[in-house]
Amino acid sequence: MSGEPTSGSARLSRRSVLGGTIGAVGVLVGVVSLAKAQPKISKVAVNYQDHPDGDKRCDKCIQFQPPGACKVVDGTISPQGSCRIFVLSPTRS
Repeated sequence: MSGEPTSGSARLSRRSVLGGTIGAVGVLVGVVSLAKAQPKISKVAVNYQDHPDGDKRCDKCIQFQPPGACKVVDGTISPQGSCRIFVLSPTRS
């Protein structure tokens, strides 16, 4: 007996671990690329207006990106603007 397992390959080879790792990284890169490739919504679709709607203002929204952008809505966004997908940011209230 040589001390090696008798039933198949019980140990992982470096090649199989490396192949699995490369495959997982490839899947992860693909998912991240899809997330970044998502198009933004038009201002018309969200009823964007360049003035506030009561207390709803873009600069208080979780999606707002200073100085004048939105993670979800396409185009230049006024900090004083508003739209129907407003979500109050816990840090900007």
